Amino acid sequence: MHQLFSQVLGQRDLSRAGDLFSLEDADIEDCLSQALDQIKAISCSPDYLTNDNDQAVVEICITRITTAIRETGSIERHSTALVGLWESCLEHNLTPQGENTEDTPHAKIASDITSCILQNYSCPSVMVLAVPVAVRFLQRGNRELSRNMSSYLSLAAIAKADLLAEHTEAITVSVLGGNHMLLRVLPSVYPKQPDTIHHHLGNLTAMMPQLESTEQQHLIRLIQMVAEQHPLMLSPQVPTLVGYLGNQSLTEALLGALVDVSQASPSSLVSFLPALRILGQQFPAFLAHVAKIHGAVGIISETHAHSSLVYLVSLLGGMEHSFHHTLLLEIRALTDRYPSLLGGCGKDIYRMSNSFTAIARLLGRRLEKSTAHCRSKSLALHAVRSRSINSDEGEDGEGVELSTDSAFSNTLPNQHSENHEVSPAERKLTDGSLVGVTPLDRAAKEAEKSQSGEKDGQKGERTEADRLFIHLRDNMEMIGEFCKVMVQQIPVPEQCVIEDSSRGCVAKLSFSCPLKGHYCLYAKSCFNLTSRQPHLWIHIMLLHLQSKSSVPLSTRDECVQKLGSLWEKTQLKGAHSFSMAMTQQTTPHKKDLDNLQIQLEEVRFFDLFGYSEEEGGWLCFMCNNPEKATVVNQEGQPLIEGKLKEKQVRWKFIKRWKTRYFTLAGNQLLFRRGKSKDELDDIPIELSKVQSVKVVAKKRRDRGLPRAFEIFTDSKTYVLKAQDEKHAEEWLQCINVAVAQAKERENRETTTYL
Repeated sequence: MHQLFSQVLGQRDLSRAGDLFSLEDADIEDCLSQALDQIKAISCSPDYLTNDNDQAVVEICITRITTAIRETGSIERHSTALVGLWESCLEHNLTPQGENTEDTPHAKIASDITSCILQNYSCPSVMVLAVPVAVRFLQRGNRELSRNMSSYLSLAAIAKADLLAEHTEAITVSVLGGNHMLLRVLPSVYPKQPDTIHHHLGNLTAMMPQLESTEQQHLIRLIQMVAEQHPLMLSPQVPTLVGYLGNQSLTEALLGALVDVSQASPSSLVSFLPALRILGQQFPAFLAHVAKIHGAVGIISETHAHSSLVYLVSLLGGMEHSFHHTLLLEIRALTDRYPSLLGGCGKDIYRMSNSFTAIARLLGRRLEKSTAHCRSKSLALHAVRSRSINSDEGEDGEGVELSTDSAFSNTLPNQHSENHEVSPAERKLTDGSLVGVTPLDRAAKEAEKSQSGEKDGQKGERTEADRLFIHLRDNMEMIGEFCKVMVQQIPVPEQCVIEDSSRGCVAKLSFSCPLKGHYCLYAKSCFNLTSRQPHLWIHIMLLHLQSKSSVPLSTRDECVQKLGSLWEKTQLKGAHSFSMAMTQQTTPHKKDLDNLQIQLEEVRFFDLFGYSEEEGGWLCFMCNNPEKATVVNQEGQPLIEGKLKEKQVRWKFIKRWKTRYFTLAGNQLLFRRGKSKDELDDIPIELSKVQSVKVVAKKRRDRGLPRAFEIFTDSKTYVLKAQDEKHAEEWLQCINVAVAQAKERENRETTTYL
């Protein structure tokens, strides 16, 4: 061992420990394993936990050793000793006790070694030694270490998933225990250990609502793999998966998995067909998946086939051309399996016309004839046929929508007479040999001729205007009641701009304070928010406008036209019109409103604004609390002060916290180098330079104790942690108010100067 290492470690000489960094890495590379073994012996001694000198020597030596390993690229040579020291930490306490939140001495050793191993995660020989130890750390109480191990195992799963396969049970148990970061590992180990994951599949799928969106995507990937390779394993989970279809970010992937399940276990989807039809009606983009599930269920029996065919044929006449091929394949599969449903002439029908609406009409007639004894089904198919005719003759069908449910209503008048005289052309059609023209066809053409003098554009415009006007007129009372409650929970933006982003359209929203008092935080500026839910905000703004109006609004009103223009910027060509979208549902779902509130909380909107019943609107903190304005604006008077922990970042995955004393006063956040307010000042944070203040994202924090927050300036990011959640909330609100006040003061000075 190098002489200096021998002296520092042998004599626990803290005064010479710093000199280790003056040595060349190559000069000490040969003795690093020996040094690690001696550190292991020191850290396992009975008095190590109470000996501050030994702890400091060990920490400095480990830092020097890991630096030399990194610089010389000798991780493989010293991996046995490094992992041996790492594993020895598991024999000691790793969780802070009592009120002390500092890392324990052995937790600090484990953190430093974890950093070194993380930097070499793709080295196979190191992984063979490190992975089993990393899995054991998952079961220990230290959450910080557990997260770091999760990072390592996630990287290891990318480089060499085979090594993790034998630990699938422990990893899955850790995931179910709340370590959601490890969800990304499960798809990698699933092909090697499917049975282990099948055993926990019910609990895993039940976790979906608790997960962040990125974590949900990892679980969705696992579900997709199970659906592709062992779809029967998912059949007991069908009710749960169907329940998640309302989450639009998951809908497409889950429907794809349900399609696979329906091929293997069609009976498991039978009771959910009505819910899937409603989903398809609300979101036409998913109709192809819904059609495939109906096709799979129809194979069960002739009765199921008939029911599925009625639905599929109703879609064939009115859907976009991009889905016609899928529909026709499903219809043909069912009619080939049960040819009696079409009287054995299905193939002739498919050959007779290149028009999908014509085929839908013919199929409808055949299905109707095969079940003439069932009056309600006959009426439904007649309605489908009528819709198909309108589509075939050039009607856009936007003025009237015929839903599947209404197609089966038995309250419609019976328009088929048993004594109807069949023309020669129709008789040939019945034999499956000729496309005929029915009296209904001729009536549709005559109606079209009688309206030929009216321009299509004018007719469409009037229909759209009537649609929105009638909807708002019929629901004015409901909208008024909804808005009375809604405006006290969700603020209505003063301005909205739609912009494109890499992940789709976003709404740039601006909120200001209507009172604009002497100390107002937003007299000259606005609180800005970017939302990925532009459709919901536009709907809320329309309802708010209607609640303020004593008469129903329509698309002719200028304020509605502006909202319509915003809506059009969010839509692809040929998608739903503004009027149609706004009339799909009268008010937003509670879940959607809850999501908006969560987003407003995340950007700390409620720190700066509060609803005033007296004013009937959202006022800024200062206008809502004028008695506090003097304190906030008094120079040198602390708004809040006390101890916070600041994160010291050494490497990307390793965090250390240092306690400091902070004072928020005037335009600055001051902090001391030590724990006392009498210590020397460090460089203060200028509040006017602060870009944002945010709670640390859930995926990066202890879910049970959200007390960390970040301050972003133009040159640095500060990560701070309060004593508990209550203190964190207090600090956050005070900082946000002070930042807004500093920026407003700066705006006023600029305005005065100009």
